[in-house]
Amino acid sequence: MDTHVLHRFLGLFIGLSLFISACKKDNPDTNQGNSTQTPTDDRVALTNDSIFLYAKEIYYWNQNLPTYDVFNPRQYTSNADKLKNYEANLLSIAQYSTSKYDILTVNNTDYTKFSYIEDVSGNSGVTAGVRNLTNSVNLTGQGNDVGIYDIAAYGSDTDFKVFIRAVYPGSPAARSGLTRGASITKIDGETIGDDWDRDYSYISRLLGDPFSIRLEGQKLSGSSYSISLSKQTYNSSPVYKDTVLTINNKNIGYVAYARFSDEENSFDVLDNIFSDFATKNVEDLVIDLRYNGGGYVATAEHLANLIAPSGTTGVMFVEYYNQLMQEGKATILKNQRVRNSNGEIIGTDTYASYSYKPEATGNTVNFKKAGNLSNVKNIVFLVTNNTASASELLINSLRGLSSLNIKLVGTTTYGKPVGFFPVRLESVYDLYLPSFSSKNAKGEGDYYNGFKPGTDIPGKEMLDNLGQDLDSFSEYDFGDPKELYLAEALNQLGVTASTTSSGPLMNIRSKQSNNTTQNLMKNKRSSKEFKGMIETRVR
Repeated sequence: MDTHVLHRFLGLFIGLSLFISACKKDNPDTNQGNSTQTPTDDRVALTNDSIFLYAKEIYYWNQNLPTYDVFNPRQYTSNADKLKNYEANLLSIAQYSTSKYDILTVNNTDYTKFSYIEDVSGNSGVTAGVRNLTNSVNLTGQGNDVGIYDIAAYGSDTDFKVFIRAVYPGSPAARSGLTRGASITKIDGETIGDDWDRDYSYISRLLGDPFSIRLEGQKLSGSSYSISLSKQTYNSSPVYKDTVLTINNKNIGYVAYARFSDEENSFDVLDNIFSDFATKNVEDLVIDLRYNGGGYVATAEHLANLIAPSGTTGVMFVEYYNQLMQEGKATILKNQRVRNSNGEIIGTDTYASYSYKPEATGNTVNFKKAGNLSNVKNIVFLVTNNTASASELLINSLRGLSSLNIKLVGTTTYGKPVGFFPVRLESVYDLYLPSFSSKNAKGEGDYYNGFKPGTDIPGKEMLDNLGQDLDSFSEYDFGDPKELYLAEALNQLGVTASTTSSGPLMNIRSKQSNNTTQNLMKNKRSSKEFKGMIETRVR
């Protein structure tokens, strides 16, 4: 055999041997059911291998997963869209979660409820994520859309009204003067409100990701508007609205918080709001988390420390990882460098550098009071099914304090007591596998079914007589005492504010009594906000 050819053959043989060795080293089932993981140069197959191998070691329910051979991660390679292949892989992994906690079924279709993979190269699809500039605002405060979070439609099929639920600060819609409570009567020149089947094609354009759209309607001031909005990138505050309400000689601090964005985007704005609350001697709080899908654990921790009364010490929450991680045997993590919220590598640590025992530093998190707001006694959280992850972590952590009276107003929250950290694959994708659950100082956690107001936590469930969410009646801005959720929160705090309206609300209420009202947006809600609880491991 030619010497040059022989050297090439030996080099290929050694390379393949090293590849197999590396795969075996990553796979905890090396000697049991791993015979089909053969060398390949198929990038999609290799990434599907990685997704499964990481799940075998760091997935919270890893003990339920079968062997590599049984699972066969390389079966998910047929779709031309690589991300769809990886999402199919994740969905199959999620089927093995205990009680299928990681599965969300909508209209007989299964989705992952917790697991998530994101293209961080900027070339992903339409799902809002951690850092992507897609159809929403990401967790660094960057937006890339027209700026309308969601809308509500209510009435009958032939006589309904459409209102804006929320507008992202800094967005084209916000700069045009639109707010929560503004009505929409025309979309792209088409009058809407009298034929739901016909009008929904126009409404769905707004709920999607339009490059441009023309809207007409009425602002909260009563003035009419006619504006064209175009998709743009922008920087957005995580706070929709903050104010101090003085009612019956009580100063009540209110803040509508959109997401637990990173430190740079959230910390200063929250610090300033709570400094103002302290100056105005606020003792009661209403924290509006209706549309807050979560975000960074460190930001939830900071907000909890701003809220906590002076002198608060002891456990805020504890993170619990799977047994393999607690024993320091998740060796695959040596391949993952620690990154900050911008995806940049920090120092020389890998995720294998840390202890994952509950008592370890960073896994047991203690209160450390921040700011000057010192005498909070009562907190009402406004919540919906979109309230998830870091939002639920904040609620659960604070209800562990006997010094606070916690109540909920709204509907049952999403139910996500587990969190994750990013695993970088192909230098393109960030994989988020639920890896830990959290519990408060009283050992309360595992709220997979969410928190139900008035049942799991004291308060009031906000449903009409047809069992539908009263947040549909969104004709008032955030922070307006006449808005139904906030009015009930004030009632829970022992003060009363009028919700009387001579406008659509009274008409809708009369329709309710005749059982003809329906929430037309039911099961058609947009899901723009990322739902997750991200642990950076760097405190």
